[in-house]
Amino acid sequence: MDYFEYIRDIIANARGDPPLKGVKVVEFAHYILGPNIPRLLAQLGAEVVKVEPPPRGDRWKYASMWGGRGFYKGMRIDYLYLNSNKYFVGIDFKREEGRRLVIELVKQADVFVENFEPGTVDKYGLGYLQLREVNPRLIYVSASGYGNWGPLSRLPSYDVIGQAESGVIDTTGWEDGVNEAYRLPDYPGDWLPSTMAVSAIIAALIYRERTGKGQYIDLSQAASMQRFMYHFTYMSATGRRLKRSGFVDPSAYLSGVFKTADGKFVAIAAMTKAQYDALASAAPNIGGLRDLRDPESLWLKYEAVRAWASTKTLDELLELGKKLGVPIQPVLSDEEVVRDPWRAERGSVLYITDRLYGEVAVPGPIVKMGGTPLAVKWLARPVGYHNMLVLKRRLGLGESEVRRLREEGVIGYWDGQPGNAPPPGWREEEDPVFRGEKDEVET
Repeated sequence: MDYFEYIRDIIANARGDPPLKGVKVVEFAHYILGPNIPRLLAQLGAEVVKVEPPPRGDRWKYASMWGGRGFYKGMRIDYLYLNSNKYFVGIDFKREEGRRLVIELVKQADVFVENFEPGTVDKYGLGYLQLREVNPRLIYVSASGYGNWGPLSRLPSYDVIGQAESGVIDTTGWEDGVNEAYRLPDYPGDWLPSTMAVSAIIAALIYRERTGKGQYIDLSQAASMQRFMYHFTYMSATGRRLKRSGFVDPSAYLSGVFKTADGKFVAIAAMTKAQYDALASAAPNIGGLRDLRDPESLWLKYEAVRAWASTKTLDELLELGKKLGVPIQPVLSDEEVVRDPWRAERGSVLYITDRLYGEVAVPGPIVKMGGTPLAVKWLARPVGYHNMLVLKRRLGLGESEVRRLREEGVIGYWDGQPGNAPPPGWREEEDPVFRGEKDEVET
């Protein structure tokens, strides 16, 4: 069998249990940094219970994008995906009976994830010191801006703060000319560190398998972003600062983003000598400059290719890239990404039909595995949506007991504001999952 056909076949026909099946996670998190950790664990097969204080819960669901355009059927669009594959309970953990409910969930859990300001959950009796007493095997993850000790540890942080404090923003923009630095869009200060946390959790699960011991994981947003940087190492070794380079790669023979004759944008990267020489056979004025990588020469080559690319249409440049063996690809819009057949074939853009919110295009699981299929099974739910299901099945409470907890305010539900409500037309009496009669995976 052809190698590529074989790889495609084993991915398409993976039928085993997901790798983290049986792993139970309790999430006590908000915004992006914390919730993305359990999201990735859930895609790997873990069972995640997201605990929120009713009625508002995770405040990210209310954040309005561009004047309120970011909501879909009552929920914030990216919140739907960021919190997919999770069970939602609304518990007032400030009350002793609510705290005890959380403790009972933790007793059964393998992983606990929180990203509040250091010391916050400890104040409510749900910090590592308290939870390790009831579950010594627990892997406790605390994600914060600066970690849980040090001079900055008590300060709040968000994506742009992490990008700034880590030094990432100082690498953006151009060294000369316009004196500006830029925030990288779409929250890499949250997405990247949280992905690193998943690696640490899996390592801790393996360690616990060998030793029987849980452990504490301290994740600093700013320090994690710094791990993607080598600039401070360069400074330490040479005494010189690496200059900003815009979208030119200073390690490449030539690279950049260029505007085409038909008003599109295209990325070109010649990383090898062969690629550069092939490009020089088509683009004038760069022959003989291949091995010059000082800032002036890199800029000279960039300007020459910019002038040349501006005379070609996008299709002409793409065809030329294929012919010459030079990486040349379009800068795609959101619409082009969603409709791209390559992404559809690989499941990188995945259309799922959610039981409540209908068909929605979401990013597919981050990797493909040949023996264990990964999946996005359902989207986020409003605060407390799975109260009955989780309290009955996980904690063994009866329906009357759950109703009492609701009447006394120990547990609660959504407030109905944009970002925290079921879709229009939803009816409690027609929803067996809300009533605790069926699981999400049973419908």
